[in-house]
Amino acid sequence: MKEMQKQIQRYFLDRKEEMYAHLKALMEFASVTEDRDCCKEALWYVADTARAFGMKTTVGKYGDVAVIEVGEGDTTVGILTHVDVVDIGNRQAWTYEPFTLTEKDETLYGRGIVDDKGPVIVSLYALKFLMEHVSKFTKKVQLIVGTSEEATWVDMAHYKEEFELPDYGYSPDGNFPIFNAENGYMDIEVLFRQELPEGYSDFRCGSAANSVPSEGTYCHNGKLHRVTGCAAHSSTPELGDNAMLKLADELADTGFDFVRFLQDFFPRDVYSSLLPLRRTELTVPEEYKMNTTIVPTILTQEGRNIRINFNVRQAFDIPNENIQAAFESQANAYHYDLHIRESLSPIYLDSNQPWLTRMKEVYEACGKKNEFLPAAGCTYAKSVPNFVSWGPVFPEEPDCAHMENEQMPVSSFLLGAEVYTLYLYQEAII
Repeated sequence: MKEMQKQIQRYFLDRKEEMYAHLKALMEFASVTEDRDCCKEALWYVADTARAFGMKTTVGKYGDVAVIEVGEGDTTVGILTHVDVVDIGNRQAWTYEPFTLTEKDETLYGRGIVDDKGPVIVSLYALKFLMEHVSKFTKKVQLIVGTSEEATWVDMAHYKEEFELPDYGYSPDGNFPIFNAENGYMDIEVLFRQELPEGYSDFRCGSAANSVPSEGTYCHNGKLHRVTGCAAHSSTPELGDNAMLKLADELADTGFDFVRFLQDFFPRDVYSSLLPLRRTELTVPEEYKMNTTIVPTILTQEGRNIRINFNVRQAFDIPNENIQAAFESQANAYHYDLHIRESLSPIYLDSNQPWLTRMKEVYEACGKKNEFLPAAGCTYAKSVPNFVSWGPVFPEEPDCAHMENEQMPVSSFLLGAEVYTLYLYQEAII
């Protein structure tokens, strides 16, 4: 394994500038999830690059997912990635241009370098390495590229409708080491029936359902009011500063129902909320018990009413229906209607499976200490059986996904490429 590691290290060092060129081109697509045309353009860029490398490449009939394949065999190893990204948040908080690749002081910057365009290009080059260095494949290796991971996952529904699923694999869309369990995921929209009085208008806060909002605005008697916070991934709200809660503080004396609800159940620094969440008996090992977080992420004005999206990451001991029941229990008191936009259950995989053991061995061979851990986040691993979340952020580094100035050290970018490629090489020949 050591000799192959060295060969992989040399491979990526020799091709670093070539890889950066492809990554820069991909990052220059402003493929925010809501811009479906741009997301599809980014997908086609990846597909065309894969074809130019000589890989078998199929774009699905709906144009929102691509499957890139090398090797042959009865077993398929999959890599689940995506080219859509969240909005840039507060543009003024970015040091460098968001929609391009910038290298400065041994660090790579740009929207998607972590989540998930960096891993897409790394995975593409990992497959290229396999094509050039594996003389006889025992398995197929597939890179699956989606376009709506940051939204509704309709691409994964289309993927499962059209393609045969891999036997196992990983999504490089979180953190190292190996996360073989994930919290559930819900988006709950609450529409407050109380109408805003004259003089109040143009309420807006947040742009992505899975991001802590960094800015909010409203007008009162013709004067624009603005509050600013700090963006973060909604699975780690403690890393951000929620502008919506600041906005509620500023409006505390108005008596608006939506303000009362936010202040009563979502005080700042209480990320699980104070809603009555009924727990059940755990169905997974105790060490996989996680906190449930509920984060208000998007506020919009519709006519004279306010709608708020709440992003939920529910643990195994609080089923989805209990989350819904908690919101319903307050609907009369705060005069709102609710709608469940998205609802995904938690996942757990037994870590004693041979392919996970091999994943652990490769990670440790690259000089890192492995653990099997639960993740608060939500990745495509939920969408396909026998998938885990694996990287690209190493434990000693801050997770900058969804933040302004999204970044990754060059050394970590290259080490991640080494880890993934070594694992895929081992799988391809065993």
